[in-house]
Order: sequence, then structure tokens, then C-alpha cells
Amino acid sequence: MSQLHPVHQIIIKEISKIKSASTPENISFGQRYIGTNKPYHGFTSKQLSDLSKKIFKENNLDSDKIIQLLNSLYQNGVSYTEIVLGPMILSLSPETLKNFDPKNLDLWLNYTYGWAENDVLCQSIFTAENILNRWLDWQKWLKDFNQSPNINKRRASLVLLTKSLRQSNDPRLSKLAFENIQNLKGEKDILITKAISWLLRSLVTFHKPELMDYLDKNKESLPKIAYREAMSKALTGRKYNRKLS
Repeated sequence: MSQLHPVHQIIIKEISKIKSASTPENISFGQRYIGTNKPYHGFTSKQLSDLSKKIFKENNLDSDKIIQLLNSLYQNGVSYTEIVLGPMILSLSPETLKNFDPKNLDLWLNYTYGWAENDVLCQSIFTAENILNRWLDWQKWLKDFNQSPNINKRRASLVLLTKSLRQSNDPRLSKLAFENIQNLKGEKDILITKAISWLLRSLVTFHKPELMDYLDKNKESLPKIAYREAMSKALTGRKYNRKLS
């Protein structure tokens, strides 16, 4: 455990002031749904967003302080709320994202558990511009994550590419996406199979011909749900819905 950052201490105090509107039953359901292994307050997205903006605005957080704060939140955070507030604060600083070193993720992903903790950090924060701006660094770490014994890092190697693939037709992104999918397509854990589906569907925007060729050649080896959802997205523009089939 590292030293608690002063702003982390402020966050803990602010969390204690927020009243959750969720019932104990809803909190229990929410905790199971998001897959966290940490105490869950059941705060709304607006409550979390408002708190992250308050912390960012009132504490004069430059890039170095933000990284130090997230180091503390991930290494010392005991609640789901602390874990998800870190990425939300990070997303408020374009300057930090512009110069972000993906090596930081190698530490933080050691402390995520379940899809929600993983995805709030990996799904929507980093743009194609952020990744391509430091491509060699991102390429290295995405490949390392893809081979990690930590399933949260393996999921991250897929999810971190979803947004950028919908924003850019840069072939470096699609090449790495297909490589990372190929390496993990044999896994059965839903954390991986659903992430593969997500990444395949993200390829529809700029790489549909390549995607269709890949789906045709790998139909039997891809997770069935990933194949169905990606094929449906490519053909209809919508993810496969069993209820409508």
C-alpha cells in the first residue's frame, strides 16, 4: 500500500457526505451486475460525475498530481467509488491525456476487478489521437497486456482499442486489433468473449471488408457470441439481439 494522496483523503470525506438513493437490494444487485469485489455505494452516474468535477475544479490538479492521485486511488482505494472516480477525473484533463504514458495502466490494472472497473478506465477515455500520438508506447503495452496472466489486462488489450477504431482508419490500429483478438479468441471467460465482440464491432466503421474476411476465415474458432454480434453489426448496423431473432 502506498501513501494516501492528500486529494484522495478529500475524496473519502466527500464520499461520506453523499446520500445514495439506492435501496440495499438495489445496491446488492448493482454490485453483482458490475462484477466488483469492493464495497459499492450505489451512487448515480450524475453523483459520480458531479463529484469528479468538484474534485478536479477545487484542487488545482495538474498532470503530475492527477497521475499521483490515480496511483493512490488504485493502490489504496477500498471502494468501487474510489476506483471509478480516478478515470473520471483523468478524463477532465485534455493535457494529461495528450501526454499520457500507457505504462501507468500497467500499475492501475492490477487493482481493477470485473468489467465495470476495467471499462471505466479503458473504454472511453483515450482517443485515437491520444494513442497514435505515442503509438510505439501504446503498441508495446497493448501487446504486453494481451499476453498478461492478469485477465483484466488481457481485456484491456481489447477494450482500449474500441474507441480509437471508431474514430480513425489508421491501419496500425486495425492490425493490432486483429492480432490481439487472434491471440485471445480461444478464451471462454465472458470478460474476454464480450470484449472480443465489442472490438470486432468497432472495426465495422472503417474496416468492414477486412472484418468480413476475418469473420469468414475464423467463424469456427471465434467465440460464438462474438461472431454473431459482429456479423449482425456488419450486415444490419445493429448488434445481434436474440429476442428479435
